[in-house]
Amino acid sequence: MMLPRWLLAVWLLATACGSGREGTPGKPRQILLWAFGGVPRTQVWLRQGVAEFNASHPEIQITFENRDWNTQRESLITATVAGEGPDLVYVHHKYSVEFGEQGGLYPLENFPDFPQIRERYLPHILEHVQFQGKHFGIPATTLPFVLAYNKKILAEHHLQLPSTWEEMEGMGPVLKAAGIHTLTMPASSHGDTAYRFAALLYKAGGRVLNEDWTRAAFNGPAGLAALSFLLRMKEQGYMPEACTAYANDENIAHWSGGHALFSVEGPWWQDVVVGTYHFPLEDMGLAQLPVPVLPPEANPSRTLLDIAMVSITGYTPDPEAAWTALKALFVDNPVWQLPDPTLVLLPALKAAYAPGVHSDYADMDVLAAGLMNGLAWPGHPRISEIQALVAEAVNMALTGARTPQQALDDAARDVDEILAE
Repeated sequence: MMLPRWLLAVWLLATACGSGREGTPGKPRQILLWAFGGVPRTQVWLRQGVAEFNASHPEIQITFENRDWNTQRESLITATVAGEGPDLVYVHHKYSVEFGEQGGLYPLENFPDFPQIRERYLPHILEHVQFQGKHFGIPATTLPFVLAYNKKILAEHHLQLPSTWEEMEGMGPVLKAAGIHTLTMPASSHGDTAYRFAALLYKAGGRVLNEDWTRAAFNGPAGLAALSFLLRMKEQGYMPEACTAYANDENIAHWSGGHALFSVEGPWWQDVVVGTYHFPLEDMGLAQLPVPVLPPEANPSRTLLDIAMVSITGYTPDPEAAWTALKALFVDNPVWQLPDPTLVLLPALKAAYAPGVHSDYADMDVLAAGLMNGLAWPGHPRISEIQALVAEAVNMALTGARTPQQALDDAARDVDEILAE
C-alpha cells in the first residue's frame, strides 16, 4: 500500500532535517548502493564493478550491499521514513510508481543529460519506470517469459513446437502414454503461479487491469480462456497432478528430470537447469509461447516481462554523485551492451540488440523477440497483493475448489476493492 499520511509527514521532517551524510570537504563523496536480488554472477560483477569505479573515481566512493529480494518494499519504506539509507537502489520496477509518487525516488529529469541517456533505451521498457511524466529509474534488466522445452523429448516423439494452445493440448495423449507431462508449472498460491498465468493471459490479448487501473481485467474472456486451458491440461493428466503444491524449485526439478516437455520460463532457465541441475545444454530449447487459435480479446498479443530498475533515492544528500555512479555502473559499462542472461539477464539498451551483436546464450533470438514485444505487470503500488490474489485464483480453479470463472471473479472483486482504496 502507499505510505500513510503520517509516514509521509515523518519522511518530510526527516528529509528537512538532513541525513547527516552530506560529505566532508576534502574527502570522497560517499554513495551507498543496495542491490536487491540478482543471479549470483550479477552480485559478483557488481562487486567488481564497484571496485573498478572506486579505483578510477577517487572523488566518489561506492559502498555495495546485497539485500534479500523479498525485503525490498519494507526496506524502502524504512529508509524513506528515516530519510537516510542508500543513495542507489536496484529494485523491481513496480516501485517507480509508489515511491516516485511519495518522493522516495529522485526524478531523472532533474539531470540535464537525461534526454541523451533515455534515447539509448528501448522506449517500451523505459515507460515502465515512469510515473506522471517523470522517470524514477533506469531499466537495468528485463526477463521475457517464453516456452522452455526438452528437445530430446520433442524429437523422440516426432512432435513439432506448438504455435497454439490447441496444438499443445493435442500433444497430450502421445506424451501421456509415455509417462511424460506436456506442461509443468508451479501452481500453488505463490507469485510464481501468477507469473505463469499472466504470461498466457498476455498472449491471449488479456490484461491484468483496465487502462486506467481502476478495475481488474484478468477475469475477462482472455483470463477465462487461459485458466480453462490450464484446467483442461491438468484434468486430462497432461500436467502433474501435484503441480497445485509446486513451488518454483519443485517445478524446475520435475522438468529437469525429463518428466515434462514444456515449462513457461525466461532468461534464467539455462543458468538454472544447466548450471544447477546439470541438464544437457544441447537438449534445452526456447520458443515463443503459443496463443489460442481464436483470440478471446482484441488487445495485441504481448510477452510478459519482468523488469528490475536502478533508482536514485529521493533523500540522497548528493544526487549528482549518485547519477555519476549510476551511469558508470549501469549505463556505460560494456557489460550492458551484450545480452548475457547468466550475468545481467537481458539489458534494456538498444545497443545490446543492434545488428552484429552476438550472444552465446541458447536461443537468444527467441528471448530478444519476446523482449521487443514485451509488456510488464502494471506498476500499481499494490501489485504484489494483486499477484497474490491472481495466484490464489489459479490454485482454487486447478484444485477444483472453484470454477475458473468463479475463481477469477472472486479475485477480481478483491482487487477492485484494493483499487478503490
